[in-house]
Amino acid sequence: MTQAGRHLLVAGATSVATQHLVDIARATPGWRVTGLCRHPPKEVAAGVRYIAADLLDAQSCRNAMVGADYTHLVYAARAPHALYTAMVPYSKVSIEDVEPNVAMLRNIVLACQNPALRHVHALAGTKWYGLHLGPFTTPARESDPGHLPPNFYFGQQDFLIAESARRGWSWSTSRPGVISGVAVGMAPNLLSTIGAYAAICRHLGRPFDFPGKPGNYTALQELTDARLLAQAVFWMCEAPEAQNQAFNVTNGDLFRWEQVWPKLAAHFGLDIGRVRHFSLVQWMSDKASVWDEIVRAHGLQPLSIDRVASWGFADFCLGWDYDVISSTTKIRKAGFNALVDTEEMMLAQLGQYEARSILPNIAH
Repeated sequence: MTQAGRHLLVAGATSVATQHLVDIARATPGWRVTGLCRHPPKEVAAGVRYIAADLLDAQSCRNAMVGADYTHLVYAARAPHALYTAMVPYSKVSIEDVEPNVAMLRNIVLACQNPALRHVHALAGTKWYGLHLGPFTTPARESDPGHLPPNFYFGQQDFLIAESARRGWSWSTSRPGVISGVAVGMAPNLLSTIGAYAAICRHLGRPFDFPGKPGNYTALQELTDARLLAQAVFWMCEAPEAQNQAFNVTNGDLFRWEQVWPKLAAHFGLDIGRVRHFSLVQWMSDKASVWDEIVRAHGLQPLSIDRVASWGFADFCLGWDYDVISSTTKIRKAGFNALVDTEEMMLAQLGQYEARSILPNIAH
């Protein structure tokens, strides 16, 4: 197949990582790119088209795929659940339903079948290893067996393995850590939530307490830059070494909040506080009006607090008291060697939120 024959379909195309993936594909000579989502965006970049489908409805998927000539499919969707509701603790919804998530992948893969299809990629995550359940073996390796089911990632990978064997295309999956990128109202975002918390502390004249567990403050942790993840997924779609494989994808370094939190306090112009474990879901439940005051005082975009912060997700991310480390040896040996400095990424992304008037530049 010539390079000009490559046509990428991105299912779940409006997340922060898949937006970068769409940009990478459309900027690469010889590639066409189509985004699939229930509600296509109103503003569309040149060289990209969007189609709508309900992935839970097999007929809707078949209707959307009429005349399809896709050579590559990247699946990054999730079944509807309460995860993105800011006031719902993440721990209450961290084990998502298996059957709807497997059905969504199955529906679009079967509808997308055509003689040109070469590769299907599914986005997974560190929950493969039981991150949401408690301590797990670190550094986590792709060959690790995972935890006791249920976990929809297991069912999705099993489906890809079986279906690819029948159809003759290859598959891959990525397992990022907590994904960090600049987006609003699309998915839980730890950095924008921390920024909103910092703005509220500043507005109320309070120190920048660390609201997580003491063990979380000192544990080794990692993040995955959304742009890096998009680069890795695009690489997996084509690299021979990546075919029929799962890969951890993280920034490649580690951090401890005890080293980063003082730097964040300095960025926000705040006094460093104490490690004081409390639920942001609970303590931010009456702060919507405070956020509205901040928006008016700093001339920010008129976004409600639940469009900027996900308190439940932050409670989850700051609530584990064990190391979270994924080995990236396998993907580097296979040929993908991009790295991101996590501390630099945090400050840069916070700066982007401030430049877009989503978070206040409260240090000045």
